[in-house]
Amino acid sequence: MSRRAFDAEIPLDLAVNLIPLAIIVFFVALFAVVNPWGVAPLQSAVQFAILLSMIVLLGLVTYLAARVIEGDERTRHD
Repeated sequence: MSRRAFDAEIPLDLAVNLIPLAIIVFFVALFAVVNPWGVAPLQSAVQFAILLSMIVLLGLVTYLAARVIEGDERTRHD
């Protein structure tokens, strides 16, 4: 009895990570389009490096959490 890689319940379990990920992506796009403090190369580079690293790390943690939830025997509904 095998299951699909990600069933319908996993996004509900991962909403804790997906909502902050969407918020961070929104602010990266917002700061890329509208920069109210002007453009300073060093400060902008640090700002985007922090935000983009958080997107990558949170995306990785979300993916790993999905794999762990999927592999857990207690979450199987066969």
